[in-house]
Amino acid sequence: MAFLFSPKSRAFNDESLESYLLRVVAENFFDSYEQLSLAIREELHELDFEAHGAFPVDLKRLNVYHAKHNSHFRMRALGLLESLLGLPQFELQKLALLKSDRTVIGLSAVHKNGVDIPLRFIRYNSTIGVGAIPICPHCLSDEPYIRQIWHLTPIKACAKHKCQLLHECPECSIPINYIENESISHCVCGFDFRTATHGDCSQSDLDIATKLMSSKDDANPLFKSVSVSHRMASLVWYQARYDKDDDFNLAKSVAYFESWPGNIIEELNQLTHGAENKLIDLFNRTPVRFIYGELISSLPSIYRGDQETHFIRVAILDYLSRLVAAHPKSKKPNVADMLVSISEAAVILGTTHEQIYRLFQDGVLSSSFRHKMKYRIDPQAAIFYLRQVVEYKNSFGSTDQRMYVSAW
Repeated sequence: MAFLFSPKSRAFNDESLESYLLRVVAENFFDSYEQLSLAIREELHELDFEAHGAFPVDLKRLNVYHAKHNSHFRMRALGLLESLLGLPQFELQKLALLKSDRTVIGLSAVHKNGVDIPLRFIRYNSTIGVGAIPICPHCLSDEPYIRQIWHLTPIKACAKHKCQLLHECPECSIPINYIENESISHCVCGFDFRTATHGDCSQSDLDIATKLMSSKDDANPLFKSVSVSHRMASLVWYQARYDKDDDFNLAKSVAYFESWPGNIIEELNQLTHGAENKLIDLFNRTPVRFIYGELISSLPSIYRGDQETHFIRVAILDYLSRLVAAHPKSKKPNVADMLVSISEAAVILGTTHEQIYRLFQDGVLSSSFRHKMKYRIDPQAAIFYLRQVVEYKNSFGSTDQRMYVSAW
């Protein structure tokens, strides 16, 4: 059975899920999304009680990644809604932001069209709360719908019209948020965003908007990566290491990677040369993070199916290999004898914590101190020698994810 108010127009490929449902509301003369959602829930109640309970009444909870424990019910509800609205299969599901089974440098992520996006890069996610979702007045004039890319915090300009995105209403200065206002083209004060004038954007903002989601090659390693997920990870890595603010300086990040890898090598060389002066114990009792910070733990992970290894990972691991080669084993401990944790060893070897435990139990990796029987080692405790871990990795001659020891 299909609803009588089936939508007249299909969804655009780059449209957000919330935007499309708001267009369904407007086309069928509902006063609010809540009225539509209640009507949908009544229909779903007859078809599938579990899916009925998973369909949110509140628009800001609609997207699949907002579901805490029953995202599969949310997907089922969207599938049933497609049939109720007379839409082709997966018409709504292809618009949704899904939970990702991967993390981006330890951060939760959402997934869409083969791209893993850090949750912190999503405007108006549940962890950040209410804020602006900017728009491009010219895009709305062309087609009145919300582009999904406007939800990404790194995107501050429109690549098509080469203008700054509009964050506040020119009339009343209220932050623009179509999810809160339930209006795509108008502010709560009645102002029509399509009539707003645009502001000029910086070159770095335009570069991000033009190249971040593009497949075109570029001289800057940030945009040269084949994978858009890798580009997102690069921005997270830069933010974690150099800029802790949520609204970090994109111009600096773009400029930073233009000098890659010379800048990171110079920085690490300075840390290495000053390491001995910073010591409060011998090198073979000092964690790597004491000298280099979270250099290893912040490296992008390896996943099967990736077309290339992340360029940040390649540069850092290459530096560690040259560091170990330049400081051979001697009676006096040196910088290559510093200690890494199970977590850091897993990052270097591109494997799991369980594999590192197996390598330790099989005697491949030696601990810097004795352990109690049946004692589970803290994954963050620095116990393995950097030299051993790097040399073991180099003996395989591969940067791909692997299982070094057979499974139990």
